[in-house]
Amino acid sequence: MKRRYFWLISILVSSLLLILTGCGHSQASHRHTKVLNIIGWSEYVPQNVLDDFTKETGIRINYISYSDPDQMLSKVLSSANGTYDMVLAPGMYVQTLQKLGRLEKLNKNKIPNYKNINSLALNEPYDRHNQYSSPYLGTVVGIAYNKKKVKNKITSYQDLLNPSLKNQLVTVEDSRAVVGCALMATGHKINDTSKPALKDASAYLKKLKPNIQIFDGASPKTPLINNQVSAGLVYGGEIALAIKNNPNINVVYPKEDIYFSYDVFMKLKKAPNGSNVEKFINYMLRPNVSVKFSKAFPYYNPNNKAVKLLPKDLRNNPAVMVPKPVLKRSQTVLDIGKNTSKIDEVWNNFKGNN
Repeated sequence: MKRRYFWLISILVSSLLLILTGCGHSQASHRHTKVLNIIGWSEYVPQNVLDDFTKETGIRINYISYSDPDQMLSKVLSSANGTYDMVLAPGMYVQTLQKLGRLEKLNKNKIPNYKNINSLALNEPYDRHNQYSSPYLGTVVGIAYNKKKVKNKITSYQDLLNPSLKNQLVTVEDSRAVVGCALMATGHKINDTSKPALKDASAYLKKLKPNIQIFDGASPKTPLINNQVSAGLVYGGEIALAIKNNPNINVVYPKEDIYFSYDVFMKLKKAPNGSNVEKFINYMLRPNVSVKFSKAFPYYNPNNKAVKLLPKDLRNNPAVMVPKPVLKRSQTVLDIGKNTSKIDEVWNNFKGNN
């Protein structure tokens, strides 16, 4: 009788433990699905947008920032699968991460707002069928100039070589962008790493060097706003902010092809919170949400419906909303593998050339 009593007690205790363990797993699983780990550019997604997403969905966002794409790649590759759920990075990294087997295809059925994306932002060379990425904002490199200080008309990259601009230019500290502009200035494609192309680009940059006063990857708008320089090769968003702060600043797109690159969202393979990735992307593609990050960071917005909600000063600013004819003659940088070292060599020689 006593043995049977203890046997019944054992069953009850075991059942209770199973119930508690089950509850524990359920709660842990619930907590697990309420998180989204993003690695993305620093100071690029408004915190209020992330907070509003959490308020609406209950999904807490861990936003891990980086300041250099190489840093992002190192973090992703050195971390175990599942450390991050998604990436916000330049489009060329779709190729890089896909080749390394680190990307998962997006489930478009769960992103109905994908339809809001401008057709010009789709089918980019790094993701021809839009399987792995969703565009966030686009970056153009234009020629900013102070209309009171620059007397000669600027229509081409070649006009930046004018001796009247000696020590009067600022340029972004971005090897692919600047060398890419030099390649296009001399009639080549932005990803061409052949000897003749790089020789021509190097010759152009050698002539440009005396006119450059500042290399600035953090805030190239500042010397423009402060009248420290007269012109420069600058990102569109930075030009837009310069125009806002100094009405003498203007933007022109050279008659040659231009540099343009989207930053895109990507879903990482074996993402522990993968089901939340599409929820987040769909949220970011809502017009009333998309317009918020355009106001905070005035780069090109590929969301057709969001553009209609932009204030007129942004919607009509060619530094923000790049004209379609200009976009149609834009080129984007791609993953060129080991040939990247050739671009680096041209860049380092250019910066070190006195």
